[in-house]
Amino acid sequence: MNAKAKDIFRRYGFATVGLVLVALGVALSIISNLGTAPLSCPAYVLNLEWPALSVGTFTLLVNTAYMLIQIALLRKEFKAKYLMQVVASALFGYLIDGCLWALGWLHPVTFAGRVGLTVLAGAVTALGVSIEVAANAWMLSAEMTVSAFAQVLGKPFHRVKIVMDSLTVVLAAVLAWIFFANPFGSGVWTGLGDVLLARTPGIVIGLGTLLLAVLPGWMMRLTDPLLARWIKGRSAGSARKSQ
Repeated sequence: MNAKAKDIFRRYGFATVGLVLVALGVALSIISNLGTAPLSCPAYVLNLEWPALSVGTFTLLVNTAYMLIQIALLRKEFKAKYLMQVVASALFGYLIDGCLWALGWLHPVTFAGRVGLTVLAGAVTALGVSIEVAANAWMLSAEMTVSAFAQVLGKPFHRVKIVMDSLTVVLAAVLAWIFFANPFGSGVWTGLGDVLLARTPGIVIGLGTLLLAVLPGWMMRLTDPLLARWIKGRSAGSARKSQ
């Protein structure tokens, strides 16, 4: 195997570790019942309405819809290599389902426990995204759609992401209202306090959604430099071995 092929396998293997962590973050947020991360809200709402299809399956379908939006936006600038998003999204969906299955034993009953799971979800998501960025390999459709809008509109990536996250949550709220007459999820609406404190099941949009809109980006200020130092140390070690 030549050096280029080894580099590709290394980068995609490393990026897959990042996908596992992000999928774990999604699973933890669902289990917490405080609200899922913004970009996972529509897939979870659809799963609650049609449970025959898993969250991972709907994640793949939603991400495929994102890719179609990219094609409409970029047109001739949409490159064939971008179709790898389908593979990444399918893998990501299966990983979410796998994490939910593996954590099926986890049933937090206290509010503190639910908040703890949400914070943990934010931490593993931050590390996972940092790894994905460093690997420069797999790229999920949601992030590439943000990039496409930023490119077409000439706006900064982070600002477009805030708008897209907000619109995604609004879409999920509309779907939840249509399906369950409850904009926050599938449970019977009994008051905002019950939603915020996770007193009803099937909460899709809640306190956890707000936390996960902020925590990963804030925590990446810690995970990015830690990961950079680790990679630098690995590179230095490999260089010494080759001498």
